Amino acid sequence: MKTKRKFSLNPATQIVLGFLVIILVGTLLLCLPFSSKDGQWFSFIDSFFTSTSAVCVTGLIVVDTAVHFSLFGQIIILLLIQIGGLGFITLTSLIFLLIGKKIGYEQRIAMQESLSQENNQGIVKFVRNIIIVVFSIEFVGFLCLAPSMISNFGWGDGIFKAIFLSISAFCNAGFDVLGTYGTEFQNLGVFAENALILIPIMFLIVVGGIGFVVLFDVGNKFKKKKKISMHSKIVLITTLVLVFGGAILFAIFEWNNPNTIGNMSVWDKIVNSFFQSITPRTAGFATFDQSKLTSASVVVTDILMFIGGSPASTAGGIKTITFVILMLFIFKNQNSKGDIVFCKRKISNKTIQKALKIFCIVLSCVLISTMVICIDEGAKVSIGEVLYEVISAVSTVGLTMGITPMLGVFSKIMLILLMFVGRVGTLTLFVALGSRPASISEDIEYPDSKIIVG
Repeated sequence: MKTKRKFSLNPATQIVLGFLVIILVGTLLLCLPFSSKDGQWFSFIDSFFTSTSAVCVTGLIVVDTAVHFSLFGQIIILLLIQIGGLGFITLTSLIFLLIGKKIGYEQRIAMQESLSQENNQGIVKFVRNIIIVVFSIEFVGFLCLAPSMISNFGWGDGIFKAIFLSISAFCNAGFDVLGTYGTEFQNLGVFAENALILIPIMFLIVVGGIGFVVLFDVGNKFKKKKKISMHSKIVLITTLVLVFGGAILFAIFEWNNPNTIGNMSVWDKIVNSFFQSITPRTAGFATFDQSKLTSASVVVTDILMFIGGSPASTAGGIKTITFVILMLFIFKNQNSKGDIVFCKRKISNKTIQKALKIFCIVLSCVLISTMVICIDEGAKVSIGEVLYEVISAVSTVGLTMGITPMLGVFSKIMLILLMFVGRVGTLTLFVALGSRPASISEDIEYPDSKIIVG
């Protein structure tokens, strides 16, 4: 007697479909009249764009969140950001833990895939710890932001804004609810010279972007349980180099620019230089109009956005580890097996190939999308503005030169796809779409083709 085969989805497909379902539910809720302050139906494409931006923790917006959306709409966006930051699989696991349902093998595999772990041993405990850490850090962020928010907006509104900013910053989302009629799309520009707000937000962005593995490694180091792993060392050193290197470059390029930080005090110039270095990786908050940056600063921001944060974090981009591997691949020789030895540790050829694939796929997405949007929009926008927007979308950053609201439907759809690819992950998406695993024939040794390169 034949038994029916149980239908199941591979982990990558579960992740992709999970994000899609949440985005669609968010779209329908944001379309509703009571999600908007004017009580009107919000257009489907703009709702879809906003929901995708929130779930993919990007921060690109077509309307000012505080000005257009009602309290209900803002809460929906906040929930979408939190879900997007945690990840669909982590959220599902949280629900299972709360109701006491046993987490099966397939669910553990999905959790492993979602969190970029090597194996699923101890994955449930890892997810439980992630949930505790996320809410604890967001609560600390809220406590730091609450006094300033309450003093500026009163108790009720101030507490909500502090909660919103804390979650948005830790999840590297870039959404804010600070705008008013006449100051739409100002983001953190109204607090550009308030270090008591900018410093906690910078802290939340960095902590959210270095990855949960690194956070736990550092925590265990303080408890004297074990040494920091090679992965965590690379992430921490790379993060420090990018943050301080970016801040120095921004300070040099923008110090006397009256349209950005030129008219600020020395202290505020330093704080804003660090903020502009941190926010592209990949938070999307801005303390001044990004279109006013010098050309050199735009290039630096593009590079920082493209690199992004670190693996198993709330950030996007190709990730710091991928960037380091690419640099090692360029400047260090591989051994006979194709591996790279770095600091007495081996980086396998398989890992190098994965990094190269991610880099090539993301770069291809950026170049093709920039070309297509430039063709679609014509002379309305410059190639520099489009490139900035495209990198911001695929790296789930949210920084913009102000062109998002004026883009046509087709260009918005392109950005939606880029945000989705950037959040889900290029390799995860390819596996979900049915990428063929390596066959036995691919391991057969064939004669060298003698192709000339360079």
